Amino acid sequence: MTWHSYYPGEAISKTTEPLKLWESERGIVETDRNTLAIPIMLNDSLEGYIYHGHSKLVLDTVVETEQGAIGRPIEKGIDQPFLMLGNTEKTQQRLSLATQEDLSEMGYHKQEEFRSNGEDLLNKFFGRGRIHEHQHSGDGAVFAFQNEANKLDILMAKEAKLVYKAKNKIFLSNGDRVVLKEPGGVICIRNGRSIVVET
Repeated sequence: MTWHSYYPGEAISKTTEPLKLWESERGIVETDRNTLAIPIMLNDSLEGYIYHGHSKLVLDTVVETEQGAIGRPIEKGIDQPFLMLGNTEKTQQRLSLATQEDLSEMGYHKQEEFRSNGEDLLNKFFGRGRIHEHQHSGDGAVFAFQNEANKLDILMAKEAKLVYKAKNKIFLSNGDRVVLKEPGGVICIRNGRSIVVET
């Protein structure tokens, strides 16, 4: 399927309560009440949402080695639109239609502005002309957050598996296997044993 198979839906909603969009032992993505949400559609199927409100990402990317703890946790506020694919059922039950006042509070004069921003975010995520397979199913989730470099930080999570890719960090976790890549080097951990490669 190509990027243009995905498109923002028509109805713009807002969250009726604070939502935990994803949560595990490693982290959480949550958003406040009255966060705007527009559905991400694939043909006629609901695949996720684009959100814009006051949200937060917390992620434990600290790894324990024989030499001690390496890395720092991530905790940041998210005030730009971001997308989430997967886990749509929880969100659907906690949405109501957004009013013009709700849109104005987030800086939009009309609905089309938010929809256009959502379409731009989808284009950036999928990349024009690229082919993408479905990367989520079941309880899995894929997030794309805009960063200060006008690029996307990506978080993919399903059960015990987690992948986080940002400008200066790659973090992979799957049970007792962990890989952390930062500007100073790469740390690999498996079964409690670690290998540190400085770069």
